Amino acid sequence: MNKPTETEIEKLIDSVQNSHKYRELELPVEMLRDLIWVNIPGSKNLAELKTNFRKALHNVIAPYLENIDYAKEIRYLQANPLSLNDPEQLRDYCLQMMAKHASTKERIPHLDEFFDTIFETIGTPGSILDLACALDPLCLPWLRLAPGASFKAYDLNGPRIRYLQTFFAQVYPAYQAIQQDILLHPPVEPADCAFFFKEAHRLEKRQPGSTRILLDALHVKTMVLSLPAMDLKGHHSLEDYHRHLVDKTLEGTIWQQEVHLVGNELLFFIHKEPVS
Repeated sequence: MNKPTETEIEKLIDSVQNSHKYRELELPVEMLRDLIWVNIPGSKNLAELKTNFRKALHNVIAPYLENIDYAKEIRYLQANPLSLNDPEQLRDYCLQMMAKHASTKERIPHLDEFFDTIFETIGTPGSILDLACALDPLCLPWLRLAPGASFKAYDLNGPRIRYLQTFFAQVYPAYQAIQQDILLHPPVEPADCAFFFKEAHRLEKRQPGSTRILLDALHVKTMVLSLPAMDLKGHHSLEDYHRHLVDKTLEGTIWQQEVHLVGNELLFFIHKEPVS
């Protein structure tokens, strides 16, 4: 198709920003614009571009949409502040919130084993980037990071980021929640490791090869990448498919890889620096 006009692009973006399905997410305009441009070559006309754009957006965002009123949750935290001095209350709250999101809910029965496996493999990191984080930062009470550790969480969902920043301000005031498209703008700061949980397969649907692009851009010693071993309904094995995805991502590199299975998550440890 011919290159769409700026007016046509803006109409496509507005249709998403004002839709019932996506308007509450406050998705970055540059991410929506990027999805449009990626889908222009495979579209015959404007109508097909709109269809392909919405399909791509669904693949990136929709599978893990949840019905969480983040403004309401912020008001709850403001009225009922959390504290590290009451670890039982903190864990109870985090478990209740994680149960509202499909990805973190699935991990709840294996939280201790999950993070024990990570830290037995890479040691206790002093700096972590949590990429496309969703509600993963609510796992922090199980991480037991040392005082002075750095933790930065990145996500596309604006209300979710404001909620996480409220949570951090109460319990982990040095930590940060940042709304950022990690594919268009990968974090530039160095870190011991990056978490990238249950997102690589969706990033690949947005742009094939994007996991490698992200890995190349990150200044981290190790990426801890997880992918589901089964589909959300538990009907189909995804293990071979996701192992192949990571193997293909690492083709041509000298990076080392380790794989562990915890619950329904395949944990891939991708070491960009040699492991001693």
